[in-house]
Amino acid sequence: MHNLSKIAAAAAALLASSYAAAQPAKVTIGYATASDFMAVFVAKEKGFFAKNNIDAEVTRIPIVTNVPPALMSGSLQVGAATLPGFLQSLDGGLDMMLVGGAARHLRALPTISLVARKDVKIEKPSDLEGKKIGVSGLNNIMDMFLRKWMRDAGADDKKMILIEVQIPQIPDMIRNGTLDAASAVEPIRSAVVGSGAGYIAAEYFGEVNPDALVSGWIATGDYVRKNPDVIKGFRAAADEALAYINTGAPDLKDIEKKYLGFNSPRWPKFSNAAAAADLQVFLDIGKQLGTYKTAIDPAKAVWK
Repeated sequence: MHNLSKIAAAAAALLASSYAAAQPAKVTIGYATASDFMAVFVAKEKGFFAKNNIDAEVTRIPIVTNVPPALMSGSLQVGAATLPGFLQSLDGGLDMMLVGGAARHLRALPTISLVARKDVKIEKPSDLEGKKIGVSGLNNIMDMFLRKWMRDAGADDKKMILIEVQIPQIPDMIRNGTLDAASAVEPIRSAVVGSGAGYIAAEYFGEVNPDALVSGWIATGDYVRKNPDVIKGFRAAADEALAYINTGAPDLKDIEKKYLGFNSPRWPKFSNAAAAADLQVFLDIGKQLGTYKTAIDPAKAVWK
């Protein structure tokens, strides 16, 4: 009878373990207000997360710099990031990993450009010297590439009057003269031109690098090490979502609008891939600009 009790207890434990393994992992995913993150919207709406055993809650994070603290606190398990923002979190000593790509900026398909007020003449990088230039954040991706663009041309980036702005405010700030020019991403890029307030002065981003991974998905190193199957499921769901996006299905614009509140006139190149070389692009620029203070090994920062 004693042996039967042991067998019964072992069977119950095995059944409980199997039941626990079968339960979907609850994962809160934080995204930024950009079409870069379409794969996650589609994965949620089309059931690809559920198919990969993930019970996903997808929530908007209005200020992307709030993502790393939310990951560290556990209120998010996976979050959106620009690559410079991710590197800044590593530079600050946070244990983070890049677990997937989101979007690439291609010179042949620009979505980030320098826009200028219609009565301000910008023909070359040095024309920005002394001008009031709007950027969405100092040392962020647009700011870094803009300063790199100026330095590569021999212009003095320190002579720009940089003004931190919220991206949706750019059209009005250009129209009323608060800004002479700004680094703008879609759909604001097209809004400035379409309203007649300004024009595209330079495709500076693509000139600095013709094919750069600009955004991705991050998680804490601790979470990744403890939940490798969840990260695999996240990547698999994103892959399925990208395949669906590539079909050009008619409901994609509806999905985008549900999560962003708008439709972008142009999407970036979506990509789930991420490699150490993608981070090295920004580390090299950061070294030139003095952005990062510590030695960062890109190979250790990317989940494989």
